[in-house]
Amino acid sequence: MSLTRPDVNAKQMFFIGLFGLPWLWVVNVMYHFRDVYGNGNTSADGEGENDENAGILGGMMSESEDNDQAEDVDPELVKSELRKWVLRSTIGSAFYFLVLVTWIIVFQVNRESFGPKWFVMSQEEETLTGW
Repeated sequence: MSLTRPDVNAKQMFFIGLFGLPWLWVVNVMYHFRDVYGNGNTSADGEGENDENAGILGGMMSESEDNDQAEDVDPELVKSELRKWVLRSTIGSAFYFLVLVTWIIVFQVNRESFGPKWFVMSQEEETLTGW
């Protein structure tokens, strides 16, 4: 069983997020966080963990070494592509969150000016819809 490359996975998650599922950008960032931004864990002697087989990139590289049919992939190229797509997902999710919070604030501050039709359907509109 072969795993998809993490950069391809991150790219697919970014484009699916563009088509109406922006929460997938957050999932993309959370899933690839350790490989892109680092894990921030330190060992008892104060040095960071530098295990080459840690994280998704290490797992992908170790499996590709075992597989004779695996394509030769430069790990630095994979990491740079992964970083590019996760950074785009980070920016997209931050922008979406900012727009959502702005709409909530504007709507809550000005809810009286929107009028009752935003909240309740009138009797005449009910007969027109057939519900």
